[in-house]
Amino acid sequence: MTKFTLLLGAAGVMAVSIAGCTPPHIHHHGDAALKTISALTCPDTQGDLTRKSQAPDGKTCVYASNAGNEVTLQLVSLNGHDANAALDPIQTQLKAELPANAGTKDGDSSDHGRVDIDLPGIHIHANDTNKNDSKGNAKIDIGGGDKGGGGVHVQANDGGAQVSVNESGSGIRLAYVLTSDTAGPHGYKVVGYDARGPHEGPLAVVIVKSKADDADDLRDDARELLKLNVGG
Repeated sequence: MTKFTLLLGAAGVMAVSIAGCTPPHIHHHGDAALKTISALTCPDTQGDLTRKSQAPDGKTCVYASNAGNEVTLQLVSLNGHDANAALDPIQTQLKAELPANAGTKDGDSSDHGRVDIDLPGIHIHANDTNKNDSKGNAKIDIGGGDKGGGGVHVQANDGGAQVSVNESGSGIRLAYVLTSDTAGPHGYKVVGYDARGPHEGPLAVVIVKSKADDADDLRDDARELLKLNVGG
């Protein structure tokens, strides 16, 4: 069974799990108001992470694990701007940490093995593009309405996946993950961020860079840093 087949299976599970919701929605972490902070709280340790540096202005601190993974906690001001736009530079930096084709389409427009599902709030477009080596790509959008915006958005191929999550609620909660089977220039295979804060900002953002294929534990530690700072 190829990774692409597994990807389609995962897409089906996601679609079935929320198809009963009208409209489909994303379950977020409660509606408690997120705190407004002017400086970060950066403990010496958090789970497997150890603090390596902290900026004098309280806007940034850097953590590392014994496995060579890195987590940066920083405070991002919105200054009246859109949160996604404020986080674009971070997303650009993260993309540079992985091979250029991670989570992007292969470019083959063949219809071999193509799947197209369009339902209210659920859009799955997948293509097993090369029947000789079973490479494929898929784009999955769940929630957020037919015009995009909030919800879960996945773009993937056999080389990796790009996942964006935009949760609704009393504050801003954004997440972005990019994965690759092949390590990038600094040895990372999973990179991403979680951002959280009140609508007017500032946002507490944890930036994760992992050299392992599975970064769940690392991201859990990173989210604990977020919770410590702004709640949620």
